[in-house]
Amino acid sequence: MSDNQLAIIAGGGNLSEAIIKSANDKGWDVTVFAIGRSSLLKSFNIKLIEMNKLDIGMIFRVLKSQNIKNICMVGYIPRPGNLRDYFRFQSLNIEVLGFLIKSIGILRGGDASLFKKINTLLEKKGYTIIGASEIAPNLTLKGGLYSSRKVSKIEFENIRKAKHCAEMTGVLDIGQAVVVKYGRVVAIEAAEGTDAMLERVATIAGISSKRGGVFLKSAQIDQDERVDMPTIGIETIKNIIKANLSGVAITANNVIVLDFQKVVEMIEESNLYFIVI
Repeated sequence: MSDNQLAIIAGGGNLSEAIIKSANDKGWDVTVFAIGRSSLLKSFNIKLIEMNKLDIGMIFRVLKSQNIKNICMVGYIPRPGNLRDYFRFQSLNIEVLGFLIKSIGILRGGDASLFKKINTLLEKKGYTIIGASEIAPNLTLKGGLYSSRKVSKIEFENIRKAKHCAEMTGVLDIGQAVVVKYGRVVAIEAAEGTDAMLERVATIAGISSKRGGVFLKSAQIDQDERVDMPTIGIETIKNIIKANLSGVAITANNVIVLDFQKVVEMIEESNLYFIVI
């Protein structure tokens, strides 16, 4: 085993490319399990293993044969439609079967509790979980204002209410994002994801007609940030603009901002505020 071997389990979204590039730059010997998106990754200096869907059996087999102990999980990986799907993997063996039997009981929870418990199982088997922010720490931001537009008193109240709401929903492991407008909680992210939540906000009659309100994203209290760190990027900003909101608020050091320069340009062009709290 080489200490610089790293397995990246890459799901959907644009975070995988940024993490792989950073891992390459830092000298990691990278093996990527690409789930349904391998064509985007072939330009990197990596060992690429392509999958149409998550195959836990294959992952364990490769980790064991290559003696890889460091794992980084990035991107969205859909859960199988029913429990029987977990036992249809081509590479099932006694070790994988034991892991699945132990993990099936936790697969019905929210994402935060799910990832935390799966990580505990992996660590008990001798694997080290490495967070995306450890590989690319420049992707998160310190507290401060990152826009020319300042935050008004009304918007500070919206932010305060959104943060309070996010803290409560985080305890319940519901979602990572909240929209507050006119002092009213307009939307809370659930299983549909951030983009779908913002698209819904844009269609609510009487809500999107006048500009105002905040989109807030933050890590949950019980969240294992090594594998489930909240992320915003260009698509998020596009949907915030469509929803006719006034600005963006994220929490410091625990929300990844992809394509930071482009995000800031879009915020400036649309006269939004962008604050890290």
